[in-house]
Amino acid sequence: MSDAPAGQALSVDDVDALRWGASLLGSGGGGEPRLGALWLAREMSGGAGVEVVAVDTLAEGWVLTVAVAGSTASVGIEKLPAGDELRRCVTVAERYHGVHIDAIGVVEVGGSNALFPFIAAAQTGKPVVDADLMGRAFSRLDQTVMDPGPDLTGAWVCAEAHGAAMVIDGVEPRTAERVMRGALTGLGGWAALAYPPLSAETYRRVALRGTVRAAIGLGRRYRAGAAAGLDGPELAERLGAEHLGQGTVLEVYRYPGKGFGNGSVAVRTTDGAQVLRVEMQNEYAMVLRDGEVVATTPDVICLLDTHSLQVIQTGEVRRGHEVVLLALPVPDRLWHPDILPRVAPRAFGLDADPVRRTKGRMR
Repeated sequence: MSDAPAGQALSVDDVDALRWGASLLGSGGGGEPRLGALWLAREMSGGAGVEVVAVDTLAEGWVLTVAVAGSTASVGIEKLPAGDELRRCVTVAERYHGVHIDAIGVVEVGGSNALFPFIAAAQTGKPVVDADLMGRAFSRLDQTVMDPGPDLTGAWVCAEAHGAAMVIDGVEPRTAERVMRGALTGLGGWAALAYPPLSAETYRRVALRGTVRAAIGLGRRYRAGAAAGLDGPELAERLGAEHLGQGTVLEVYRYPGKGFGNGSVAVRTTDGAQVLRVEMQNEYAMVLRDGEVVATTPDVICLLDTHSLQVIQTGEVRRGHEVVLLALPVPDRLWHPDILPRVAPRAFGLDADPVRRTKGRMR
């Protein structure tokens, strides 16, 4: 699909490529997309199809952005899905709002939430829009390119595996997140989530266009590069990324933060000449070289295993890991002064100005 115009059916190969692209764009967080890819492939093997449409093809109507809230790591591990959570989430949203949802939107094109909207689409017969609201993965509901104002002050819907659905009405994203995280403890740790519906006109105006197709293309290049055994600098060139360095993890320090766990990873470069420090929350957020900040969010910071080139999640990095550090570009809109405060280092509790290492969009 990455080389085809939007509006064509998603293929099994597209699903696999999206899985790899979403894994990179998770920036070490967002959950492993493998389960979502397997779940979606199962839906498609049963005869369900998913059409991906360009933003400009949206006529009048409504777009519902769908994701999973809570611990995506527990989906299919600590609490198995019933299989219809995403469909029920869409159905409850339609019933509560009294509107017909015409298309499914992607909230974040990084991490596992890049795949779940496609499952909702396969189960409801609705198309997915080739766009998203984050351009990568972020942890909070308000970390989108949308102003967290009237358009996102509506009813938020959750549906969990045992058949319960919950509606949080009339609140903005930060309040919705606070209420939802408290409720998710009693719902088993995770649930399908729908943002308030957006009109097609609003979605055309605010969404980051073409990011689904770009993520699939990124995944294809990454998959091919890993299969070819490229080294770090070669893979960075193929991905349009910047190679920040590589070496061995000396220490991983984790400590509690406000709402999320935080941590630091110290990496001694292969030549022994420098120390790289990676600051992380749910995602990798900042890289320092010998104490100097060299890369920050919103650019995507990736840690890959030097030998397999597999993505290393923030919860998996350990002392002794041999790693490659890359910085991937994000859509220019994330660097806009109106959006940057929600996605820059200080949004992760880091007292540092953002440093842009990469420019342009994913190819």
